[in-house]
Amino acid sequence: MKIAIVAPSPVPFNIGGAEKLWWGLQNYINEHTTHQCELFKIPTREHNFWDLIDSYYLFYKLDLSYFDVVISTKYPAWMVKHKNHTVYLQHHLRGLFDTYHFCNESMVVPQNLRVGLVKNILEIIDADDLSEDNTNNIFKILNQLKIEQQNYDNETFKFPGPFIRKIIHYFDAYALASDRIYKYFAISENVKLRKDYFPQSAEVSVVYHPSKIEKFECNDYDYLFTASRLDSSKRINLLVEAMKYVQYDIKFKIAGTGPEEKRLKELAKGDARIEFIGYTSEEDLVNLYSNALMILYIPFDEDYGLITIEGMMSHKPILTAIDSGGSLEFVNNYDTGFAVEPNPLKIAEKINYIIENREEAIKMGNLAYRKVEDINWNNVASQLLNDKQLIPKVKKKVLVLSTYSCYPPRGGGQHRLYNIYSLLAKDFDVTICSIIEANKPYQDLILKNGLKQICVPQSREHAEAQWEVEHKLKRNLYDVCMIDFVKKSEKYVHKVKNLSKDADIIIFSHPYLYNLEKYIKNNKLMIYDAIDIEYQQKINYIDDQNYVKKIKNIEKKACSKSNLIFATSQEEKKNLIEVYSVNPKKVFVTPNGVDTSEIHTIKDEEKEEQKQLVDMSDRVTILFVGSWHPPNLEALKFIVDKLSKKFEKYKFLVIGSVKDYYLAEYGNLPNNILAFGVVDEEEKYEIYKLADIAINPMFSGSGTNLKMLDYMSAGIPVISTPIGARGLNIENEKHAIICSADEIPEKMVELINDKDLHTKLRINARVLAEDNYSWETIAKSIKEKLNEM
Repeated sequence: MKIAIVAPSPVPFNIGGAEKLWWGLQNYINEHTTHQCELFKIPTREHNFWDLIDSYYLFYKLDLSYFDVVISTKYPAWMVKHKNHTVYLQHHLRGLFDTYHFCNESMVVPQNLRVGLVKNILEIIDADDLSEDNTNNIFKILNQLKIEQQNYDNETFKFPGPFIRKIIHYFDAYALASDRIYKYFAISENVKLRKDYFPQSAEVSVVYHPSKIEKFECNDYDYLFTASRLDSSKRINLLVEAMKYVQYDIKFKIAGTGPEEKRLKELAKGDARIEFIGYTSEEDLVNLYSNALMILYIPFDEDYGLITIEGMMSHKPILTAIDSGGSLEFVNNYDTGFAVEPNPLKIAEKINYIIENREEAIKMGNLAYRKVEDINWNNVASQLLNDKQLIPKVKKKVLVLSTYSCYPPRGGGQHRLYNIYSLLAKDFDVTICSIIEANKPYQDLILKNGLKQICVPQSREHAEAQWEVEHKLKRNLYDVCMIDFVKKSEKYVHKVKNLSKDADIIIFSHPYLYNLEKYIKNNKLMIYDAIDIEYQQKINYIDDQNYVKKIKNIEKKACSKSNLIFATSQEEKKNLIEVYSVNPKKVFVTPNGVDTSEIHTIKDEEKEEQKQLVDMSDRVTILFVGSWHPPNLEALKFIVDKLSKKFEKYKFLVIGSVKDYYLAEYGNLPNNILAFGVVDEEEKYEIYKLADIAINPMFSGSGTNLKMLDYMSAGIPVISTPIGARGLNIENEKHAIICSADEIPEKMVELINDKDLHTKLRINARVLAEDNYSWETIAKSIKEKLNEM
């Protein structure tokens, strides 16, 4: 079918909930159904009496008979004539309907104004005959009245006023009459129940619509947030006043613009916690929702309240008011949020409660999501079009099992998990279910593109069994001990069992959780993501042949039982085949990558400015990044023993948990090594700006080093041992300097002094990272492989 959505385009233009509904519905019909949909918008003014009449007439004369279906949602668009016209009602002109009484204007046209053409119009209206002829006659008389208006009292054309109210009530009643409308829908129960909105005999179905934004996230719980047009009906002033009674140092972020902005900023003056953000893009809006503790939204009698839906889709509780209208259809006290009196003290009381009870916020946010998770465009389109054949595209479910959370991504393994699976989440329903240390909290996050991250802490019994082994062997064996003890973490095992029932694909990140495969049905596609060969990684780290054998056995089991194996390079693929006799056809190379859109090439002037800022302009700076991992400890020991002593005037910058590993094993670091420990992505990039060159003196390990790709993407020339560059398509002296450990001191001096070599490596390395190792490219190849299987 050919479908027309007919809508007004407000003058001046602004984007609100109506626009988002039209765009979202049109996009869904065109992208996900066999139908074709066009959005027709006519510039519509409603600043005075005649503006509004002219706008109604434009839609009245609009001919869309060449479409099969017409959908309208608000005045004056529903004046369009069509044999198959469906109304999905948002609202009438509220200032002439349900909020008219606030104007303190008469409902009745005064007798002294009922003269001439005005009297003729009112007589037709009062006859209560909504015929085509009568409507046509009213427009003709109005046209004449416009010409002769100087002969009439100015009170006649008051806006809002009783005469224009009578006319618009008539036009809307005519437009929505049962002989003109095929089907009636409302966006909320609140809209459905409003007086004079629908014909008395109309059968009205309520259909909730989603946001135009497809994917929401839930990352943290840092601040209070609202997103709204800043006008009086949204009552942002009550929220600003409520902050006076909030005794905690918590930010309140307000997104949006509008006529009340100046007054609200004056009201908030002196409270540094209140932040006006202004207009926000969809991407920024998703981020703002994702990190909020609670969404504050207390408009007066809102039609629907899309902010409520968006907040709940972001796993956030909503604070609304008992007279806020549509949002009350979703907010239940102490369940999905709070509905309070529109009073600053009452609002502040619930804000203070939620700050003091963060776990309650998380719990209510999850319940809020469940309340709205089934609101989707497929349901809206199928009902409006009366097309029960519309079947939503069901994404295959992917369950990833891991021994650590992917968020926030800091270490190499976390980056791989986060970047690959957040990109796959565009086309698959992906959940990462991680078992985490006993002292960390349970988490249920919605991340980029709808990626779900569930973190379940290990049980006390599990942790104590692990600690006993670690004490005996004097090694960190958190991951290795999963082989024997994960079954002691009953909550995690139970979660895996439940999630695996609905999953189509199960991916084991590392081999240590592979014993859980006994709880998974045989009809699932099983994948082992061999980020490296763990047996080779741990053989020189663990001085206990029993545990080394356990690692080899579990890795062999993962290789033999899985339907598919991901290897990070051709070299790793070859090793897997040799060590575990794996069928080569079963191994698919999925390299590690880098987000080149986030890690930009650092310009020389940026570096100089950064070095001046921290008083390092006269120092040569050498960068090394490493997590708590034996090969990284080995590398840092080499830097301390062989490089820091030889180059005492150089400053070595060390990022990552390898710092803590070194301090625990060997004690203090030399003064010319500045170790930052674990930092977030923004801090890491700022430290990158200090680096003249990077080094990667690795002596053992398997897989590929993500840090190499980071250095290359940032345009930091790098010197690496062959093992540090393994698995990457790097040419010596083109993309990086590859040399033995003994040659590193000499090559450092050469690279620092040779500006041409420095520039050549920067440029070539960045090109290689963009062309071969972007996460987008890697995720695309995985998607194609999964669809093929």
